[in-house]
Amino acid sequence: MVKGARRGGRVRDKWRDKQWLILDSPSSFGDFGGHHINYLPITDANMAVGRVVENTLYDIKKQDQADHKTKVFVEIEKVSEGVATTTFKGHEYGKEFLRSLVRRGSSMITHIHKYNTNDGHEFRVEVITFTQRRINSSKKHELRKVVHQLLSEKIPQWDLNNFIQQVTDDNSEFHRELLEKGRKIALLRHIGIKKTKLLSSNKSRFQKVSTQTEVTQTEDETVSTQTEDETVSTQTEVTQTEDETVSTQTEDIGTETPSGDTEQNTDLT
Repeated sequence: MVKGARRGGRVRDKWRDKQWLILDSPSSFGDFGGHHINYLPITDANMAVGRVVENTLYDIKKQDQADHKTKVFVEIEKVSEGVATTTFKGHEYGKEFLRSLVRRGSSMITHIHKYNTNDGHEFRVEVITFTQRRINSSKKHELRKVVHQLLSEKIPQWDLNNFIQQVTDDNSEFHRELLEKGRKIALLRHIGIKKTKLLSSNKSRFQKVSTQTEVTQTEDETVSTQTEDETVSTQTEVTQTEDETVSTQTEDIGTETPSGDTEQNTDLT
């Protein structure tokens, strides 16, 4: 018998204890939201909330084969009856697609900045640009400036639905306008939004504000209790001083002698 081998019994298969959870696409994708996009094995439904799952844009839209190059990250928000609703957390170019864009003798320009939508979502946006030939630093600076101006002008006008539509689609109006303005500066081979990441939303901000108000309320309560204690201490001090004055008055009364007795004593002498 081999050393360390088990005697009898069966090894429990943990895979059989798994449950299959159906993932729905985020409702912020408009017509493509609310559809089944993936299956996820889980052991506990409560532990699955908050988990981030990677999918492709083709899994959500199922229209163009070129959407396989874009990864979409969704977060599980709620689980009910084996179906999970998700929210959009960001997207990213695939590594294979980025390798195909790299060429010798060309320049790569990146721009990373934070932008807010009109419904309270803050995203970190990264734009990547590849040129036909190498360009100097002044033109790179002009490209970054143009990209930043366009993003700071457009994104505050969008809600979450428009943001996802304009950012993930390479044929959107925003990408066409970005390409037109970039070509006025240099010969471009590709320009697009490489990556987006959700940093905060209106829900998280509301939670932060509520926690701050709770902290201020507790601070006010502690201050009020301190003031009450101070007033009580001052009252006790006042009563103590009154008692001391009363005691001193009684002592003075006890030590006083009548004036008539002193006069009689002097006459006798």
